[in-house]
Amino acid sequence: MPEFKIVANSSKLDDAKGYATLMSLSDYLDDQTNTRRRTVDAAARLFRGRGFADVSMVEIAQAVGLSKPGLYHHWPSKDALLQTIFKLCGEILLAHLETVLTNETDPVARLRAYIVTRLTTVAEFQDFFTVMWQERTTVSSDGFEEMSSRAEVYRTHVRSLIDDAKRAGGLKADIDTHLLMLALDGITGWAYFWYRPEGGKSPTEIGEAFWAMLAEGILAPKAP
Repeated sequence: MPEFKIVANSSKLDDAKGYATLMSLSDYLDDQTNTRRRTVDAAARLFRGRGFADVSMVEIAQAVGLSKPGLYHHWPSKDALLQTIFKLCGEILLAHLETVLTNETDPVARLRAYIVTRLTTVAEFQDFFTVMWQERTTVSSDGFEEMSSRAEVYRTHVRSLIDDAKRAGGLKADIDTHLLMLALDGITGWAYFWYRPEGGKSPTEIGEAFWAMLAEGILAPKAP
């Protein structure tokens, strides 16, 4: 499988319009030394470890070597940081999916790439995705609405990816597209919770193992 790297474009898949004043994925990826990026990363680590409610702006500022007024120069509030994390999660997933569609032309190869690289993507941005699930009841109603809108756009395109593989003859015709989409979402998306970098397998190895289980089945052949 070709090397995979997320590139943040103005995604053709992203029909959700909002979060205009928050940090975009392209801004986040453009400069790893950017103060706003470092602050988002630090906030995500702290929110993941202790919970949004128990982390102060002073602690976030200290984590990146800023004064409290210096932090407020870049971010108006702790809520803005949380909403940016939610926003970035949605953009990361859509950018990941678009990269898969761009890099692979064969429908079955696309499905394999989607499974393997979605797991590696969730593992790479594990702090973000953990915070998204951990704090989903904390985010504002506008933020939740935007997250839900992006999620529906994403799921629609994943279902299309599955249907393409079915039409190409790579999947059984009677596979339930929606149920398979939910299954793939579960086995790769929950990596935010169970993946440990110190474990014995890399995210790519785990993704390939999941693909092998799906493609080849898990039951041993029956004795003749």
